[in-house]
Amino acid sequence: MSQRRSSSEDSATRDRLLAATTNLIARDGIAAATSRRITDEAGVNLAAITYWFGSKENLVDAALRGQVAALVEPALAILERDGDPVTRMAAAVRYLLSTFAERQGQSAAYLTALLEATRHSDPADPTRAVVARVRERLAAVNAELVASGAVPGWVDPDAMAALIIAAAHGIALQSTLDPDGPTVESQAAQLAGLLIAARPDDEPTEASGPRGEDRGRTTNRS
Repeated sequence: MSQRRSSSEDSATRDRLLAATTNLIARDGIAAATSRRITDEAGVNLAAITYWFGSKENLVDAALRGQVAALVEPALAILERDGDPVTRMAAAVRYLLSTFAERQGQSAAYLTALLEATRHSDPADPTRAVVARVRERLAAVNAELVASGAVPGWVDPDAMAALIIAAAHGIALQSTLDPDGPTVESQAAQLAGLLIAARPDDEPTEASGPRGEDRGRTTNRS
């Protein structure tokens, strides 16, 4: 019994270290996540960092990866559901952006994790891997949309997926920089609507200009 209780307490110590690190990064930036401040925030001794993570750097990395997974995995689950691809894509985008809006602190840590992942080029980096998984799932949904005729044929599923992710990251950053600007929800609605609104029958043909305007109108005026 005592061994089980000790194991549970040790696990709680690990969780407190991760939470303290995430909170410090979200509140004061990654430079604030020193070993002393982390352990003070977590209420544990300095040796706990080495015991559980080997180093403070490993702890920070684990905390940031955890934030990426916590925010992104539910969106992946939405994309992997059965059902209408338009609904799934819109729901995933709305989920991500509404989560960014509701959890400003976690969003800051998430954006920090993305920035940290750019400092090295390891394709196996967990943060890069999670973002790649989102892109792959979005690309699959986009391919369904193109095949069904719900979006124009010119849409490149993979490139559009990367663009959607980039826009979502940009909205998260924008809402943090300009909290008095348009809400995340309104920006999300604009983003989700852009792709869906571009119906195939809006695409120009050889005999028509943008939005189906007859190119012959210019000729008729002369």
